[in-house]
Amino acid sequence: MRRALLVLPLLVACTNYESGPCDDLCTELFRECEYAAFPTFSSCYQGCTYAEVEQGADVVGEAACVEAAECNTFEILECEHEYGVQ
Repeated sequence: MRRALLVLPLLVACTNYESGPCDDLCTELFRECEYAAFPTFSSCYQGCTYAEVEQGADVVGEAACVEAAECNTFEILECEHEYGVQ
């Protein structure tokens, strides 16, 4: 038990994501919808930040759209087409 308590802070430090549109989007896709395209939260977050910073994706709009899609895969794809990288 004691060993687990020592490891826990390290695990938390390694998964410290900034709050913001990518966190919102990935929370919805990975945690709420369990969207198969992202095997881990980290894979979603890294892809999202790359799309936002390097390719100019409208992550705020996409996050709102995905939340409204309520885990409907076809609607999530439409959100990607509308707000993702062009």
